[in-house]
Amino acid sequence: MVADDLADYLFARSAGHFASLMTLITRGCRRAVRTGTEKLTRDLLDQVRNDAAAEAARQELQAAFSTGKLSARPAAAREEALAPVG
Repeated sequence: MVADDLADYLFARSAGHFASLMTLITRGCRRAVRTGTEKLTRDLLDQVRNDAAAEAARQELQAAFSTGKLSARPAAAREEALAPVG
Protein backbone atom coordinates (compact mmCIF):
# COMPACT_ATOMS: atom_id res chain seq x y z
CA MET A 1 0.00 0.00 0.00
CA VAL A 2 2.66 2.48 1.02
CA ALA A 3 5.26 1.73 -1.66
CA ASP A 4 2.83 1.35 -4.55
CA ASP A 5 0.29 4.06 -3.86
CA LEU A 6 1.93 6.63 -1.62
CA ALA A 7 5.67 6.70 -2.45
CA ASP A 8 5.75 10.18 -4.00
CA TYR A 9 3.30 11.57 -1.45
CA LEU A 10 5.30 10.23 1.51
CA PHE A 11 8.56 11.53 0.08
CA ALA A 12 7.04 14.99 -0.32
CA ARG A 13 5.53 14.93 3.17
CA SER A 14 8.82 13.81 4.77
CA ALA A 15 11.17 15.83 2.54
CA GLY A 16 13.13 12.60 2.18
CA HIS A 17 14.07 12.50 5.88
CA PHE A 18 13.70 9.13 7.57
CA ALA A 19 12.74 10.57 10.97
CA SER A 20 10.01 12.71 9.39
CA LEU A 21 8.73 9.69 7.45
CA MET A 22 8.59 7.54 10.58
CA THR A 23 6.80 10.28 12.51
CA LEU A 24 4.21 10.65 9.75
CA ILE A 25 3.62 6.91 9.42
CA THR A 26 3.44 6.37 13.19
CA ARG A 27 0.96 9.20 13.65
CA GLY A 28 -1.00 8.03 10.61
CA CYS A 29 -1.24 4.48 11.96
CA ARG A 30 -2.47 5.76 15.30
CA ARG A 31 -5.13 7.86 13.58
CA ALA A 32 -6.15 4.94 11.33
CA VAL A 33 -6.65 2.69 14.35
CA ARG A 34 -8.39 5.38 16.42
CA THR A 35 -10.82 6.27 13.62
CA GLY A 36 -11.44 2.68 12.55
CA THR A 37 -10.09 3.36 9.05
CA GLU A 38 -7.40 0.70 9.50
CA LYS A 39 -5.66 1.86 6.32
CA LEU A 40 -3.15 4.55 5.48
CA THR A 41 -4.59 6.75 2.75
CA ARG A 42 -3.65 10.13 1.40
CA ASP A 43 -6.83 11.64 2.85
CA LEU A 44 -6.07 10.25 6.30
CA LEU A 45 -2.42 11.34 6.19
CA ASP A 46 -3.44 14.84 5.08
CA GLN A 47 -5.00 15.19 8.53
CA VAL A 48 -1.75 14.26 10.31
CA ARG A 49 0.74 16.92 11.36
CA ASN A 50 4.42 16.36 10.66
CA ASP A 51 7.54 18.22 11.78
CA ALA A 52 7.99 21.84 10.70
CA ALA A 53 11.00 21.22 8.43
CA ALA A 54 9.19 18.56 6.41
CA GLU A 55 6.05 20.68 6.11
CA ALA A 56 8.10 23.66 4.88
CA ALA A 57 9.58 21.60 2.00
CA ARG A 58 6.29 19.89 1.18
CA GLN A 59 4.82 22.33 -1.37
CA GLU A 60 7.95 22.48 -3.51
CA LEU A 61 8.33 18.70 -3.55
CA GLN A 62 4.65 18.09 -4.30
CA ALA A 63 4.87 20.46 -7.26
CA ALA A 64 7.86 18.53 -8.64
CA PHE A 65 6.04 15.20 -8.22
CA SER A 66 2.81 16.43 -9.80
CA THR A 67 4.63 17.73 -12.90
CA GLY A 68 6.63 14.51 -13.24
CA LYS A 69 9.99 16.21 -12.63
CA LEU A 70 10.60 14.00 -9.60
CA SER A 71 9.54 10.52 -8.53
CA ALA A 72 10.23 8.32 -5.52
CA ARG A 73 9.46 5.17 -7.52
CA PRO A 74 12.18 3.13 -9.21
CA ALA A 75 12.37 3.70 -12.97
CA ALA A 76 10.77 0.35 -13.86
CA ALA A 77 7.78 1.02 -11.61
CA ARG A 78 7.34 4.51 -13.10
CA GLU A 79 7.33 3.14 -16.64
CA GLU A 80 4.83 0.44 -15.70
CA ALA A 81 2.53 2.99 -14.06
CA LEU A 82 2.67 5.22 -17.14
CA ALA A 83 2.19 2.42 -19.70
CA PRO A 84 -1.15 2.43 -21.51
CA VAL A 85 -3.61 -0.23 -20.40
CA GLY A 86 -4.84 -2.70 -22.98
